[in-house]
Amino acid sequence: MTVWKARYSQRVTSSFLLLALLTTAIVGGVAFWRAREALKQAAYDRLNSTATLKEQEIIRWLEACEQDFLILTRFPDVSLALQQLLTTPPDATGYGAAETTLRTYLQDIRELKPKFSEIFILDRSNRILLSTNASQEGQYEIANNLTYFEAVIDGADFTPIFYRSHVDGNPAVTYAAPIRDRNGQRQGAILAHLNLQRIDQIVRERTGLGATGETYLVGSLADQTAFISRQSQIAALPAEPHSIGIDRAMQGVSGQDLYKNYAGAPVIGVYRWLRGQDLALLVEMAQTEAFQPARQLAATIVLVGLGSAVILCLGVMQLARQLSQSRRQLEDYSHRLEKTAEKSQAANQAKSEFLANMSHELRTPLNAILGFTQLMASDFTLNRQQQERVKIISRSGEHLLTLINDVLSMSKIEAGRTTLTPKSFDLYKLLLALEAMLRIKAEAKGLQLCVHRHCRVPQYIEADEGKLRQILVNLLGNAVKFTEHGTVTLMVAIAESLPEADRLALQFTVNDTGPGIAADEQPQLFDPFFQTARNQHALQGTGLGLAISYRFVQLMGGELTVTSDLGKGATFNFVIPVTTADSATATETTIVTKLAPGQPECRILVVDDDADGRRLLAEILTGAGFTVQEAIHGEKALHCWLNWRPQLIWMDMRMPVMNGYETTRQIRAMEAAERMAEDMGTRRRGDAGKQEVRERERLNTCAQTSPSLPHSPVPNTHSPLPTALSLPSPTKIIALTASAFEEERAAILACGCDDLVRKPFQLQQIFDKLAQHLGISYRCSEAAKTTAVAPAAADLQAQDLKAMPHPWIDRLHQAAVQVDAEQIHHLISEVPATQHILASQLTHLTQAFDYETLIDLTERLL
Repeated sequence: MTVWKARYSQRVTSSFLLLALLTTAIVGGVAFWRAREALKQAAYDRLNSTATLKEQEIIRWLEACEQDFLILTRFPDVSLALQQLLTTPPDATGYGAAETTLRTYLQDIRELKPKFSEIFILDRSNRILLSTNASQEGQYEIANNLTYFEAVIDGADFTPIFYRSHVDGNPAVTYAAPIRDRNGQRQGAILAHLNLQRIDQIVRERTGLGATGETYLVGSLADQTAFISRQSQIAALPAEPHSIGIDRAMQGVSGQDLYKNYAGAPVIGVYRWLRGQDLALLVEMAQTEAFQPARQLAATIVLVGLGSAVILCLGVMQLARQLSQSRRQLEDYSHRLEKTAEKSQAANQAKSEFLANMSHELRTPLNAILGFTQLMASDFTLNRQQQERVKIISRSGEHLLTLINDVLSMSKIEAGRTTLTPKSFDLYKLLLALEAMLRIKAEAKGLQLCVHRHCRVPQYIEADEGKLRQILVNLLGNAVKFTEHGTVTLMVAIAESLPEADRLALQFTVNDTGPGIAADEQPQLFDPFFQTARNQHALQGTGLGLAISYRFVQLMGGELTVTSDLGKGATFNFVIPVTTADSATATETTIVTKLAPGQPECRILVVDDDADGRRLLAEILTGAGFTVQEAIHGEKALHCWLNWRPQLIWMDMRMPVMNGYETTRQIRAMEAAERMAEDMGTRRRGDAGKQEVRERERLNTCAQTSPSLPHSPVPNTHSPLPTALSLPSPTKIIALTASAFEEERAAILACGCDDLVRKPFQLQQIFDKLAQHLGISYRCSEAAKTTAVAPAAADLQAQDLKAMPHPWIDRLHQAAVQVDAEQIHHLISEVPATQHILASQLTHLTQAFDYETLIDLTERLL
């Protein structure tokens, strides 16, 4: 029995021990694996952060070296001394002074810029004429490994050439810039050896790398992979280092992995390919150090499990506590991530505020430039040359405004604040307008611009007209810009009908016969600020047009694609869903000259801290017949409003002292207080006022019926009855804002403004808003409907004028001879509505100051 019990106990003990070992092994293995994965990710994060910081420091240092090196020859005195040294013999007058000046200058630069270990000047035969190391003078420099450049181009990759120094065998970089005479002929070169100790310092910085961490740079020296910079930890280094990380990085791949390093040691590493420098940056840590906590954890669990079941339970409890601690660490890490996200959100908010400020600062002066340009364009006293100059200013301002709007549009897209504003519009009119706008540029380059529309495409659709216009302008503009010969074609067709009865998908295709786009550039074509090789050659644009178009198409429910082969042109295609519409509202374009006769006095207050902006509005409104006063900030505006009571205020929203928001709120508050006080006074004096009115009416009636008394009404010696009608009408306030962000509209209207106009504005916008809110009318020189694009003025023929009577043609001829634009506009107003095309063509010729054509056409009929 005892033996049996002993065997049973052994079996139970063995079974328990086996179960304990199995449990311990499973728990230890699982804990080790999970801890190892967590530690691996943490190590990757730490190594990636270190690699990013080192990469940025290396790039910044090399860029600083490039810029400092180019400055060496930019000073006039230095340039003259270099020309003297390189183009005159040593015994010539001034040669010694030039040599002394340059020697002193180079020594000063060498002391001020320790990044250059040696600076020297070569003649055309590569002989060293002058050097900060005097022992090198007279020797010849091998020019095979020099890094030549003459300028730093923003956005372009600049790759320094690393080579093995023939002096000490270490990696070296030598910058070189040719020295040219006034005819552009190379006379010599200025060279500088870089002191690569700073790169060594950056690489050897061990912060965050632990005890076994290592950072090194690898590059190609003499067509062989070699170390550029590293931490000296082992004496013997391989002549040509290789590892998975090195090989992948040298192939242009960046990533992270577990592998064996160049010395065969297992490491956890991050490798980066520095494309702009042709260098591979590797940050590695020994796997033993990285995973040591995991091994310690597993060993502790195993040892606890081998002790006893009680210790095993205690070990499990300890493990639970450790897991809890790990959870708290993860929660803390998550909390830190949330704080990082909050900081990122704050940064985005700061970016938005910055963009809003920049929008105001950039668009405010543009408002004055474009506004005064419009005023000058309407001045008929300017000659043709002056008009052309005004047009150049206007085109340049519009181009600058387009670039600013591109950057702001891209920023709004990235912030997710771009929304669709669909409305009904005439698609045919849009296509005709685009064709007319781009035809001049195309014909100037000898291109054929074709716009084809399938017969089933509806005329009126509901979509976001502004975004569709911008997409097509960007695509067609790029096609015209980069195509040198051939055609540019826009095709519009119905792709498919959608399930809804009034919905369909329109397909837009832009094709050109230009140089095409390389296949390796197409995946990046729609990235912001990316420019293809042809665009970089053209040196035009911001690189945002295609990116904005791509995102607008996505926002409208489509996808913008490109197909292209080099030398065979490019084709951009997108399909968007639209809704068919019955019609679209037609607009009219008018040229306002004055207020119409019989209009009441219109008092307008212009509030703007920008003197040019105030002057622009004041000249526009005063010239049209309005009475105008100005205020430079909100406090002045309040004082003027109290004493002058204008009918309408143009209110700038960003001003010092008191901004437009606060000024508007105070005006509305004072108007409300006046109405409340007037209502209370009316109620208090209502009965007395009524009795006074009845008494005056009785006396006036007696005076009228009595023949002995002269008919004279009884004077009113008391104040008039206070009624709501005695108060002036509420002042209309229209906000002027240079902000391009649509969400500010709600804030502007909420503070009490009746409407808003964005800067830069068109003159027609100002007059339209005044007519809308004051109910006034104007005397206009011409009103031409724009429901379709008017025929070009060049198409006007003499027989077209036969629709008008002979005296009218004679008066038109005399007005053209006398260059009397006002009389011509008056005659155009007499053209019947059925001849609106003739009126539009004559208006175009007048606005273009093409009086010679008018004289020639009318002479043929007289």
